[in-house]
Amino acid sequence: MRWLFIIPLMFGCQVRYSFNGGSVPAEADTFSVDYFSVVAPLADPNYGQQLSESYRDLLQGQTRLSIASSSGDIHYEGVVSRYDIQPVAASGEETTARNRLTIEVKINYFNRLEPDKDKQLSVMQFEDFEAGSDFESVEDDLVEAINEKLLQDIFDRTLGDW
Repeated sequence: MRWLFIIPLMFGCQVRYSFNGGSVPAEADTFSVDYFSVVAPLADPNYGQQLSESYRDLLQGQTRLSIASSSGDIHYEGVVSRYDIQPVAASGEETTARNRLTIEVKINYFNRLEPDKDKQLSVMQFEDFEAGSDFESVEDDLVEAINEKLLQDIFDRTLGDW
């Protein structure tokens, strides 16, 4: 007899989990990402464009949103404000054993459907490398690793609801 009450409850309740899309508003259909400008002196002038395009790819892969050329329901603007190399570990001979490439991006996030969720944030990531390495020969790999972390961090802090 008890089963008669439990069965409708089991089929009447639904829990929906989403591993992609984070907290994208249900009404949102589009996103736009302006090219990130570069003000960091050591960064390649094309780096902002490459980063912007990579973020568009990430949004297309992790959300159901369509890309808009401008004024999307979800909109991003940014500036690459830091791109520098600093020593991080000294060796026994008072020389640097490891260096660190640090990249920082300042982001303006606009949620046109829920303006109370608009935010400005600064996202910074780094990768260490051997000081004896020729920076130009390791730069692409370092930047690729940093970009993966930077872009996921931007996503998590805006649409991931972190």
